[in-house]
Amino acid sequence: MAPRKKTAAKAPAAKGSGDREKKILNTMVNSGILIMSSMMGAFGETMVKATGAVASGMAEALEEGQGEKVAEELEAKMPQVSEEMKAMISGMRKDMYAQMGQKMAEIRPQLADPVFDEGPEIVEKYSHGIPRLTEGLNDDQLAQYTRMLAGGDPKFLEMFKELTGWMNKLPKLPGKDGE
Repeated sequence: MAPRKKTAAKAPAAKGSGDREKKILNTMVNSGILIMSSMMGAFGETMVKATGAVASGMAEALEEGQGEKVAEELEAKMPQVSEEMKAMISGMRKDMYAQMGQKMAEIRPQLADPVFDEGPEIVEKYSHGIPRLTEGLNDDQLAQYTRMLAGGDPKFLEMFKELTGWMNKLPKLPGKDGE
């Protein structure tokens, strides 16, 4: 029996292949979710702190010593707000993945534009020790990326900066109303 030949490294997926399209859409969805989750996390924290400041001021005006108590109670609710935000982001992630599958036939012709290939190419240049943004990710994996974003991981921030630049130059895909 002749020895098997080693195969060359896997070539990039062809323009019309489902693998290429999934990588592009996963990159778009996952990057979008990271942007939303970082904005929502900051928004939620800001709202709780602002509400706490107003409520503690009002409580202090009504009864001396109550302001600090009200501020502490609202601060204690921060984990609950955080969990509710995570649940909302998880629901959006699942919905976006489902819509991606349902609208594939509609989106496929648009993805022929070579500009769409740039996102997965950016992602493939970096390794963070977890599945890449080109894959369908679960909540825990996206949370790891969110922590890298929030923590200022330099390697991740470099990649994310490139991805946001890519996303800003993408043509608009058909929306719910077909636009």
